[in-house]
Amino acid sequence: MMRALLRPLRQTGWLLALALGLACSPARAHKGSDAYLEVQQPAAESAESAGSLRDLRFVLAVAIRDLDLVVPMDANADGRVTWGEAKAATPQALALFNQQARLEVPAGAPGACRLDWQSDGLERRSDGVYLRAAATARCPAGQALRFHYVLLKDQDSTHRLLVAGRIGGKDLLSTVSPQQGSLLLSSGVTSVAVAEGGAQAQSPGASNRWSALRDYFSLGVHHLLQGYDHLAFLLALVLPLQLSLQRSPPAALLREHPERRAAVYANRATWMALLRTVTAFTVGHSITLILATFGLTQASPLWVEPAIALSIVVTALLNLRPVKWIRFDVLALLFGMVHGFGFAGLLLEAAAPGGLLPWALAGFNLGVEAGQLTAVLGWVLVSQVLVGRSWYAQVVVRGGSVLLVLLASWWFWQRIG
Repeated sequence: MMRALLRPLRQTGWLLALALGLACSPARAHKGSDAYLEVQQPAAESAESAGSLRDLRFVLAVAIRDLDLVVPMDANADGRVTWGEAKAATPQALALFNQQARLEVPAGAPGACRLDWQSDGLERRSDGVYLRAAATARCPAGQALRFHYVLLKDQDSTHRLLVAGRIGGKDLLSTVSPQQGSLLLSSGVTSVAVAEGGAQAQSPGASNRWSALRDYFSLGVHHLLQGYDHLAFLLALVLPLQLSLQRSPPAALLREHPERRAAVYANRATWMALLRTVTAFTVGHSITLILATFGLTQASPLWVEPAIALSIVVTALLNLRPVKWIRFDVLALLFGMVHGFGFAGLLLEAAAPGGLLPWALAGFNLGVEAGQLTAVLGWVLVSQVLVGRSWYAQVVVRGGSVLLVLLASWWFWQRIG
């Protein structure tokens, strides 16, 4: 008897531990630890120096909050970085960039091909203030050029560098993590490659498009799975759905046992409800992601971030006090449009070249959906241990919804403060 009473409490304890873990994590909506690298080759020089040297300009932007993990940006540890503190720490940050954000110089390249980062001031982005550094390099035009990047490798495994620009008349758009270490910026190819026998191989432009699609697919999955508030909203949507993966009994057995037939039909209806809800959410955030990325609409993070947290509160409250006329698929569609603005911030700040923007958008959106389906499938598999228990609705649905309300309310308070 006592063991039966304690079992639901243990499950509540696991939910509480999960909520506390999320509460202690940064409430970062859909914006993770990202740095930005812009690479440009002047148009005139890309034509003139095709057979000799090329001049390249690099601009690197790294968040102050990320730099504080490796450089004492917040010298007095009061939680705020002043202009004086940032200025004092900048030389140390630039020295770090010279070591951990540099070109892998080709053999025989001149010394001018090495980067010497110089301060380029501060800039504000949607998720805070960034330190900018600029450098120029003169490198051989016909040799491969790789960028070595290991900043925050040991401090933040979620960190990514988003690279955009134009080299040799070709658009450049890619991403790299410190764990990968380096990124090919230029292969030295200046025209359509010719394969053996005189046949034309795939053009560099096509290769760049597929590379952008692939890299931003990975980035979409990455940002979805580290977006705690997005995952919390998905959990609020699926908590009330008691999904069973058990195989349906044979038709003959269902005819003999009407009560089993009713249970099978109810389970199928639940799966259809999940499909409608997830599809509606996908459509919702895809609409605003596309519109905002192409500049057809815009929304300030000042209201988008609190609104995302509020969407979790409202959905979890409806789990506790259902309102008959409110359909969860319609709710998922409307709130999905708000979440789409949160995702759009990443693509806008990546400053993707116009020729590669549609490919980056497609890849990122597909990656977000892949991450979303992974998260939902993960919950369905985990919940199989609990579904069917007499206390599921009381402990998991109601208890989990209460914890989500408290957690999202805390995020909301943080974001309006």
